[in-house]
Amino acid sequence: METVFLVLLLIAAVVLANAIYARFNLIPVAFLQMAGGLILSFLPVYKNFELEPEIFLLVIISVLMFNDGQNTNIRKLMHQMGTTLSMSVVLAILTILVVGTITHQLIPQFSLPLALALGAIITPTDAVAVSSITSKVLVPKDAMNTLENESLFNDASGIVALNLAIATLLTGKFSIASGISSFLYVFFGGILLGLVLGYVIVAIRILLINMRVDTPSVIVPYTLLTPFIVYLLAEAVGVSGILAVVATGLIHGMQQDRLRLTTSRLQIVMNTTWSITSSILNGIVFVVLGASLPEVTAHLQDRNTSSVVILIGLGVLLYVVMTLMRFLWTQLGFAEIRAWSSHDKIMNSLVMALSGVHGTITLAMAFSLPYTLNGHAFTYRVDIIFVAAVVILTSLIVPTLVLPFMLPKKVPLITENELSKAKSEMVRSAVQMVQRNFNDSPECGEVIRILEGQRNFEGRPSKEKLDALFAKTYEIEQNVVENMLANGEINIQESNMYMRLAKQILIHNQKGFRKQVILMIKFGIVAKISLSKRARHRRREIRKVKRGYRGRTREQALQQNRQMWNRIKEIEVTPYKKVIDYLGEQMTDDNEVETGIVRRAYDQTHRRLSGTRAMEESQNEILVQAFQHEHNFIQSQVASNKYSREVGNEMYQQISTDQLVCFQTFSE
Repeated sequence: METVFLVLLLIAAVVLANAIYARFNLIPVAFLQMAGGLILSFLPVYKNFELEPEIFLLVIISVLMFNDGQNTNIRKLMHQMGTTLSMSVVLAILTILVVGTITHQLIPQFSLPLALALGAIITPTDAVAVSSITSKVLVPKDAMNTLENESLFNDASGIVALNLAIATLLTGKFSIASGISSFLYVFFGGILLGLVLGYVIVAIRILLINMRVDTPSVIVPYTLLTPFIVYLLAEAVGVSGILAVVATGLIHGMQQDRLRLTTSRLQIVMNTTWSITSSILNGIVFVVLGASLPEVTAHLQDRNTSSVVILIGLGVLLYVVMTLMRFLWTQLGFAEIRAWSSHDKIMNSLVMALSGVHGTITLAMAFSLPYTLNGHAFTYRVDIIFVAAVVILTSLIVPTLVLPFMLPKKVPLITENELSKAKSEMVRSAVQMVQRNFNDSPECGEVIRILEGQRNFEGRPSKEKLDALFAKTYEIEQNVVENMLANGEINIQESNMYMRLAKQILIHNQKGFRKQVILMIKFGIVAKISLSKRARHRRREIRKVKRGYRGRTREQALQQNRQMWNRIKEIEVTPYKKVIDYLGEQMTDDNEVETGIVRRAYDQTHRRLSGTRAMEESQNEILVQAFQHEHNFIQSQVASNKYSREVGNEMYQQISTDQLVCFQTFSE
């Protein structure tokens, strides 16, 4: 139970950091997540906090790598395969060797296998971290594609090298020939097994879809379990589980186009699920780093073999070395990108070097180190974690500060204001069409509510406007009922019964407790004190009617009650019509949200009294016409050059998605 509570706190910290970043995005989200973990470290439950190393490889790394694989454009990957392998395999191995040698020479306490293990951990780059720090600058497209493809495979290279280094630490033996053969077997064996398993798993998924067993409750869990199954099977036969997961993810990505149109609903659910899952897992790793740093630092300060200052210096030095190697590798043409001209090559090489940001995979690999080696405590485990943390922080801070001076500021094709304005105008036009053609329909208010959901949220409705509208509509009901009473269409009992219902609705729709109390006093105590002679006469008539009810059987009382409610239903039609007409006349651009709220309140009462709550078919027919009107509206705006094509495409996509989600919700 305690573990569950700790994990829930980690997720809560991720959610809070993401929420802050969504509102204030001046600081990369990774720093906010680490800050959240640092705050958690002060809680007593996080003293001596540890997660099993296997959890990071199985639960975090395998899932993240599978998601990266299925989101990779296989055509672009194949087009840049030479450059990708050059950087993710050859450069990665050279970097591990150089970093390991430098570390061993500077800190002799680190044996060469241990230093190589450190190099394997800090070598992999993280495309997600790159995206977070370059969100406001324009990175060359080819450079960004190369970084994404590189991170897909150098993670696996680092993990394979780490496993070899750990095996050497355990056995104390290492042979170059056996090391190379083992690397090739683990590397390419993992890819081959992943491809085979990927085809089998995708074939089963397509079979389920063809058998119409394609509900999200089946396919989404099936896909979420895929990386775990593939990883465990690959590790069981001694090949790289991570590379197998990546290969399986690539096969899934190749099938997305084939399945996109046949299972639109499933794709929406699947994409959303994976987006949330990857975001949470990425965040958890940085939160765990923040939560672990104080204890790691305390352990280092208690020892004499190394100090915090020395390890910080080592981490910064290793980052400089890796950055320099990346710059030389691209500048000297070992990773050729054809789109780069000789004039831009130095700048692009520098961008590639600085964009070698380290993040989730590096942290997860560091935390995946075992606590013991050959039955003894892994002495330098905290040292490696600390150095990895320094490298990550340095690789995040440096490009965050430097890249904005090197690259142009990213100018979005569509601004939020343009999109918000287009949405408001589109919704307003659709609402006016619905009111014009379907104002008498009780479904009109619900359709307007659905359409209003397409807007960007721009604050709360005006309480003053709502109060004024509800007061006016109540006054209209009161006048209509009094006229009906004066004309003999209803009797005094029916009049009082209906107005009592109208008062309850008015009080219920007042959001403020103070306002509700005032209305209750107004309709209760004040009304009793200020009863007019006419009102007293009506009260006496009601008492006479009630006396006539005495002595009735239960069946007679129920029958009388049904008759009364049937009369209320008949009476309600007239004031409802007057109120709806008034709201339609009063709606303007300034009060359409408040008018829509009042309209829905009366529509709900009307449906409840008329016994027509289930009007989905009629409502859907109106929605179909509303969505078509929105599509035509955007088309006309683009044709007249009032909206750009980018805005039009964005709006078309929203209309299609809203229509799909809306009708699938009704069909469930």
